[in-house]
Amino acid sequence: MELFDVSQLPLPGSQPCVWAIGGGKGGVGKSIITANLAIRLAQMGKSCVAMDVDLGGANLHTVIGMPSPDYTLTDFLKKKVSSLRDIMVNTPVSNLWLISGSRALLEMANPKYTQKEKIIRQLFSLDVDYILLDLGAGTAFNILDFFLVANEGILVILPEPTSVENAYHFIKAAFYRKLKKATKKTGVAEAVDKAMEEKIARGIQSPRTLIKNVMDINYQAGLALKDQADRFRPNIIINQTTKVIDQDLGKDISTACRDYFGIEVRALGNIDEDDHVRKAIRMKTPILEAYPASPFARSIYNIVDRLLFSKEASYDKRTQA
Repeated sequence: MELFDVSQLPLPGSQPCVWAIGGGKGGVGKSIITANLAIRLAQMGKSCVAMDVDLGGANLHTVIGMPSPDYTLTDFLKKKVSSLRDIMVNTPVSNLWLISGSRALLEMANPKYTQKEKIIRQLFSLDVDYILLDLGAGTAFNILDFFLVANEGILVILPEPTSVENAYHFIKAAFYRKLKKATKKTGVAEAVDKAMEEKIARGIQSPRTLIKNVMDINYQAGLALKDQADRFRPNIIINQTTKVIDQDLGKDISTACRDYFGIEVRALGNIDEDDHVRKAIRMKTPILEAYPASPFARSIYNIVDRLLFSKEASYDKRTQA
């Protein structure tokens, strides 16, 4: 399947900044975190769209505290409306709009490449400051491509062995998907094939080693791979932490990814388990509005601050894809 090339996007006067929130498995809290990151941005005066790309199990509207909208992504993909703007609906939160993925038909759960391309092109033409994508679970190409096209890719992880393992699988899959773009350049695919043929002899044990050995075979090809690797800098959030030992999990994952993959993974912070989250969901009210001083809310404030005000947040939106 072809990888969407963000360099082909039109250049309007001001493109929105896109954050994509994913997870290696379901049930890690992606939708709750996506909704409340978007609400926090809206509270800060940023115009923001929360978009539910989990067409197989969309529930972002419920977390925000509103019924399923009359028009959703299905209407856009079925060409009942021509623009994503036509399915942007007001939410109870000022400055925040929702593009829902609810009521998706079975065939809509995995959009075709042309449909995905159409969504991505229109995303970057919306006249808002931020767009937050609530992605489905897993490592399907569509999920990876939405994650990679975003200015900030954020992976939500629970402090559980299965969630951590799936997170590594997600990062590895996204990393290789990112490197695939470099193989379109002359000589890169050939150099990769040769390096893989010599895998046993050359001791290729990780993507990092692969890049080094490709560089030995074809320096320019290796540079092309390294360039893509250097641009892949995902973020992670450790959700529902309960123990002291959980506090260093983000740092440990970052270190492992640097040592094995040769990439920088930024730990944005931990979100402790908080009963206010369940209470807010039962109330059908966003937790940042129901319990703005809760531990969960304070963690969201800190994470948004890190994303907005760190040095890494000042980037060229086009070159990050």
